[in-house]
Amino acid sequence: MHAGVRAFIEWIEAHRDDPEISLNPPASASDLGALERMLGGPLPEDLKLVLRRFNGGTIPAGTLLPAGIGPGTIGSTVREYAEAIGGDFLDSELLLPFHRTPEGSLLAFDRSAGPVSDTWSIVDYYEDTDEHRLMYRTFDGWCRVCVAEWSSEDFHADFSLATYLRSGQRHVAVEPDVATAHATVAHALKRAGRPEEAMDAYLEAARCVPPLPWCDWEALKIGAILGDPRCLEAATRVGSPAPAATWARRETTPGRVAEVVGPLALRSSDREPWLRVLARLAHQAEGDEVPVVEAIGAAVEADRPLPPIRPLREAPVVPRQPDVDAWWAACRAAYAEGRLRDEDLLLDPEIVALGRVRDLSELLRIVRDF
Repeated sequence: MHAGVRAFIEWIEAHRDDPEISLNPPASASDLGALERMLGGPLPEDLKLVLRRFNGGTIPAGTLLPAGIGPGTIGSTVREYAEAIGGDFLDSELLLPFHRTPEGSLLAFDRSAGPVSDTWSIVDYYEDTDEHRLMYRTFDGWCRVCVAEWSSEDFHADFSLATYLRSGQRHVAVEPDVATAHATVAHALKRAGRPEEAMDAYLEAARCVPPLPWCDWEALKIGAILGDPRCLEAATRVGSPAPAATWARRETTPGRVAEVVGPLALRSSDREPWLRVLARLAHQAEGDEVPVVEAIGAAVEADRPLPPIRPLREAPVVPRQPDVDAWWAACRAAYAEGRLRDEDLLLDPEIVALGRVRDLSELLRIVRDF
């Protein structure tokens, strides 16, 4: 038994009388056997160790699904998941749900990760959005994060920006190679007005395998506003060749990346790496973006002014005002409220103009609690 699984079982056993914990009797051999026969293969040993102590139930992290094939069990949830994605529940690589979180998502073993069940990673699946993402490297990692949360000073504390940040940091401490953990920390640091540290965390998330594709775009935007030289790392990855589906997960387009990269390239003493990024973006651009990216690349190569930025929206979030101080105050208020975003600071021609007389990086230091 792995140490995290042992600690998980011991913590729950020690808190059986807590009102938020409600455990089922141990799983029987027939419950486990019926489920394994339905799946056509063995369950992870660590999961079976837990189910043999309590066959599912309510725990502080949500609902642990019981073994079996009847309603409400792991078996029936596998069938429901297969139906939701249009798959076959007999598919040996189908996700194997074992837990429902308080947010309603399913934690599931990724059976496609390999033939040995104890090496399966844990995926978070949101039924309403059909989103899948690696959440924990191992079942033991999930158990260790749970125990770290339940044993922390934040346990039962009201949710806040501070508790969200510490939760992400605990996950990073347990599984430093999981992108989702770093992304949680990055998001919290961003809202806490700590952009340099947020950029660090976004870059860490983008370096993980598998990465979160949108984290490089977030890091690039922050770095471009700050003037951070690590922008090149983020730009190189976010501009790397990828299919349309990956660009959708990056939450941007080759043209928008080029518009952020262009000013960085012109300011650089060594433009060659930036020109390589722009060349890759030009090969991936489609439709109206093709001439945009090509024009930016040509301007950088010839050391000419960049073409005008394409407005993000029909109307600016914060229209220009005659009084610069009033305009700046309106921008600060809009950023604090979440209406003015990082991409606006880089891609709204009016805000870019304001940036010539005001330091836009100051906006990144505004604290925005949940």
